[in-house]
Amino acid sequence: MARTDIRSTAIIIKNGKVLLIHRIKEGKEFWVFPGGRIEEGETAEEAVAREVKEETGLTCTSVKLAFMGQKFESENIHPFYFCNTEDGEVVLGGPEAKRQSEENWYRLEWTRIEDVSGINLVPESAKAKFLELKISAL
Repeated sequence: MARTDIRSTAIIIKNGKVLLIHRIKEGKEFWVFPGGRIEEGETAEEAVAREVKEETGLTCTSVKLAFMGQKFESENIHPFYFCNTEDGEVVLGGPEAKRQSEENWYRLEWTRIEDVSGINLVPESAKAKFLELKISAL
């Protein structure tokens, strides 16, 4: 199925922590929110639920728009969603699990919300919007 240029992104919060993907790519270390491109014929909400299942193994129980933001250098505006999920162990899956190597790795990590300001969460504009929300321990 063809993918669009719009990325649908998940913000998953439990017990005062947010689920992020810790990355090393081409010698650079950074974190991203789970998510991926919307496929043709799919809504942004359907895409984020699919991506959460593929990348984390978790099933979304609800999806609510958090904010709209730009992805890296893209001109497109992308939706970021608060996603509630069923309880369960997070397990990296999908293309990310298949692309794992020493030079290009992915690690799912529950990160304390108060620690987000001190990490390289990209894109920086999404990190800033996330921090502006002043999310308390949910």
